[in-house]
Amino acid sequence: MRGKTIDPEDWLTAVDESGFRATTVQETLIDIFARVEYPLSAEQAWDVARLARPKTGRATVYRTVEKLENLGLIRRVHGYQGCSYFVPTLPELMMLFICLDCGRAEYLDSQPLDELIKQSEDSSGHHITDSRLQLFGACADCQQNA
Repeated sequence: MRGKTIDPEDWLTAVDESGFRATTVQETLIDIFARVEYPLSAEQAWDVARLARPKTGRATVYRTVEKLENLGLIRRVHGYQGCSYFVPTLPELMMLFICLDCGRAEYLDSQPLDELIKQSEDSSGHHITDSRLQLFGACADCQQNA
């Protein structure tokens, strides 16, 4: 993801702490998802994983994607090509921007979101712990190339 660095070792630690032991194939998939700049489907992750590990099974990839999503390490991108694409989840609340032209995903400055959440909490009395704000449009590079 542009602008944010995710250490795959942190994800391996999270998987280990959840009681699962990561196999070498799962380590490969963790590395793929931690470094991805575009929303990636499980099928696409399988294609990429087979470049490094040709005998990677499709079912293993789908189970690993489900495990990573359940652990909150990746999140589903809703409203983008059928809601079957994933991006890394960041530990803080962020706004996710997806370019509809090139497909690049980027987390944006969260300060406006933080202010909106605070106002919403103050006015409603609710405590907000998570957000899934997704924005779609054309990134700066695609606008310049148009």
